[in-house]
Amino acid sequence: MGLVDYVGRSRKRVVVGDIPLWIQNRGRTKYIAAVVLSAPPWVDRWELYALKHTAAALSIMTGRLHVLDHIVPLNHPRVCGLTVPWNLRIVPWRVNASKGNRWCPEQLELFG
Repeated sequence: MGLVDYVGRSRKRVVVGDIPLWIQNRGRTKYIAAVVLSAPPWVDRWELYALKHTAAALSIMTGRLHVLDHIVPLNHPRVCGLTVPWNLRIVPWRVNASKGNRWCPEQLELFG
């Protein structure tokens, strides 16, 4: 069984409310479950893993923690972003943490 199959099975479990242990053990269960649900089945999971590994490499090279940031937030009263490569960017952790759940329509220019 491949990694993509494993993630797909996790998504099905989250949908029915059976949260896998690997999500529960991460600390931010609700957010991680939202990330799993917001990744459509057709997205290239290997692109997502490549972004994650690039962020990890950048953290090692700079000595500052870098993370993936959703440009359009996953859960916001006005929008609902997806976990897809074109809605993610690599930023220092502090930048992402200070952003919070804010969004404005002008951010759509980032996709242009």
